[in-house]
Amino acid sequence: MSSLYIHIPFCAHACPYCDFSFELLNGELVKRYLETLVIEIERRREEYPWCDTKFETLFFGGGTPTVLTPERLKEIFGIIRASFSIVSDAEITMEANPETLTDAKLGTLGELGVNRLSVGVQAFTEASLKRLGRHHSVERAVRAVSQVRASGISNLNLDLIYAAPEQTTADWEETLDRTIDLQPDHLSAYGLTIEEGTPFGKAWSTGMLMVPVEEVQADLYTRTIERLTAQAYHHYEVSNFAKTGAMCRHNLGYWSGSDYLGLGPSAHSHFQGRRFANTKRLESYIQLTNERGNALDLDEKLSADQQAGETIMLGLRMIEGLDLDAFTGRFGSEAYRVRQPVITSLTAAGFLEQSPRFLRLTRKGLTVADTVCAELM
Repeated sequence: MSSLYIHIPFCAHACPYCDFSFELLNGELVKRYLETLVIEIERRREEYPWCDTKFETLFFGGGTPTVLTPERLKEIFGIIRASFSIVSDAEITMEANPETLTDAKLGTLGELGVNRLSVGVQAFTEASLKRLGRHHSVERAVRAVSQVRASGISNLNLDLIYAAPEQTTADWEETLDRTIDLQPDHLSAYGLTIEEGTPFGKAWSTGMLMVPVEEVQADLYTRTIERLTAQAYHHYEVSNFAKTGAMCRHNLGYWSGSDYLGLGPSAHSHFQGRRFANTKRLESYIQLTNERGNALDLDEKLSADQQAGETIMLGLRMIEGLDLDAFTGRFGSEAYRVRQPVITSLTAAGFLEQSPRFLRLTRKGLTVADTVCAELM
């Protein structure tokens, strides 16, 4: 499967926990970004013939893509459809925030072929929304869900954040209650990460920000799994849950090691063991792309051992686990054997379990998935 990611680096507001590539919305900057995106696409197509593949998934991330006007969204889709071949049943996802969604904009998205919307509600209590620095209310988030349903867009994901500052178990249970009542097709639940250089990072480093301790974070995550699986959501990846037929095909491509092309600032690409990444800052992306045709600050060929390590990490993120037959068929038994002592240790500690075909994280391992996976890279 081949996937295409387009990074749209604009937001109406800056969230205090976010370290993604974004700028506050600016009409002139949007214009320069779109002009530069065309240059990047033209150069990529010249240098990499694999861009001629038929893409099966598109993902418009950010930033907040829906902060743009319908006219700008149409322009971006026009650029992409004129430049790439997209299969007729492609999954086309766009990220959004509740306050940016209007009936007119949703109508435009439907006309453009968007069939999956990922809405960053993050919480369904006013206290957590305020502490996360969000600019919508619970009522506005609920109304956004109703608007999406009325628009006919068939697959709705809600993003949630647990372990927010000063969050209690009761607060998170209320968010889960409201979420379950709304019955989205897909849910992504992420523990809050304190990123260096963000307002949260600075406040935390000086003791001015209090977040739940690790044991409480693990409990909130475990409660999430139990509540959602009891409501017939399939827990298919560490942080992702889906109703039947609603798993995110785009992200499944990432986790299965498929090739993907990323465009825009901070976007990553992968093709046959080669990894690329654009510079993060928008102004640098614009300047470098106009000067030399690309804004890459990473271009590396992964060794066989690096590819094996990443395959293990990605496979373990899937609840089904790492397919051992497929792994040894691709990398040979030695790639697994050299990691066997670590696997044995992690299994003895209760973080991993192994069946004849799969190596997977246990429930205990899921609560510290990043740490376990890093041990095996």
